[in-house]
Amino acid sequence: MTRKLMLIPIVHSEKEMGSLKSDISDMIDRKFGKERRDQHRKDVALFWENLRTIINAVLANLDGTAIRIYQDGIPIGGEIGAKLVAMGAHDGVPNHQIVLSIIEHGGVLEKTESPALLKEEYEIIKAVVNAKTDPEREALSEKHKHRLYELTIERDKYIARQIDESLRDGQYGMLFIGATHDVMQYMNPNIDLFVCNFVLDDILAWLKRGSADEVVAQAVKGP
Repeated sequence: MTRKLMLIPIVHSEKEMGSLKSDISDMIDRKFGKERRDQHRKDVALFWENLRTIINAVLANLDGTAIRIYQDGIPIGGEIGAKLVAMGAHDGVPNHQIVLSIIEHGGVLEKTESPALLKEEYEIIKAVVNAKTDPEREALSEKHKHRLYELTIERDKYIARQIDESLRDGQYGMLFIGATHDVMQYMNPNIDLFVCNFVLDDILAWLKRGSADEVVAQAVKGP
């Protein structure tokens, strides 16, 4: 049996920004204007609704207990990690609402990120966002630009290792990861990787490929 992983590039919503939400919203307003910000919010909401439809269809065609969930920004798995996800879902974070639905279907949340790397990145972003003036903010952004780039790479490598170490034969992994990441290049090539393209027929065909049902069907059909 093979290990399968669906990589799902995601767009983060403002509700995921926690205590920085208000400051980040103000920054977006100043830079792009309220009209473009509101349109962006609508686009993000539509993205999550479409993804929710896809995930619901996948859950209807897959044994939930075979699913392993990998979520960017989550440094702990199991019951404690699930409680963090439930809190986010309660606060209206669409990403966490979808992950919670998978957990309720029998999926297991795995540790995905390094706490140290997440903390370092958060502290840098917090310093930039909390800058008192736009020039100060721009200077901090320039100062930390290279380190933030390095942190993204280090996080991607860490996530790839976590998946390789925890995903077992016959299991289906789902990696929810920000679209700016590039975990794919660090993944073990022995993992059957599929990048979610939001085409349900393609996703279901990938899920079935290599399964016991397909092997039997091919045997019956013959060469």
